[in-house]
Formats: sequence, C-alpha cells, structure tokens
Amino acid sequence: MSIEDTSIVDFVSSDKEGNVILTISDHLDWSLESEHLLLLQNKINTYCKYIETGQIYDEYPEARDKRPLISVVFFCELTSKAEDFLQKVKTVLEGEGFNFEWKKYHGK
Repeated sequence: MSIEDTSIVDFVSSDKEGNVILTISDHLDWSLESEHLLLLQNKINTYCKYIETGQIYDEYPEARDKRPLISVVFFCELTSKAEDFLQKVKTVLEGEGFNFEWKKYHGK
C-alpha cells in the first residue's frame, strides 16, 4: 500500500493510550511536486471520508469516542511548498476534530 493508491487506507493502529492512528506511507520524492501534492491531498481526503462516514468505527469499534490521528510518514525530505500544504491541512483537520501530523521516516 502506498500514497499512489489514493482510494485505500494504508494502516490503522492504536497507541498505548488507545488512541487511533491512521497512517499514510509516502515514499515518493518531490521531483513532480504538483502531482505529488495532488496524490497526497486525495489520500488525505480518503482518510477523512473513512472517518466521517463511520467506516472506521464499523471496522474498529474500539476507535469510537477517540479522536483520530492521521499521520503521514515521509521517506523523502519535504519541500517548502509541501510543508506549507501540510500546515494548512493540519489547521483544517483540527478544526474538524481530527489530529494531524507528519514526520520523516528515520529507519530502525
């Protein structure tokens, strides 16, 4: 599963506190920045729809009454345009009741 398959939720997990984490794995470089941002936007929209329609609660009943976290893990360094985009997404999603974060994968 990857960022390129924008219609699928890649990973759903929980942390020690029982919070629900929906992870997007992004392995692409930023050589085609506009296309990459569009893929990322579509993937995030899929995750939001998964939460908003309640599908997450049908598949993971323990997620009910938890504030979902959408986490994007990048394997390549971000561009400044990507950072700006992610900050805007964070603001919008937090206003909708979701947590949102992104981080760089550093290996084991």
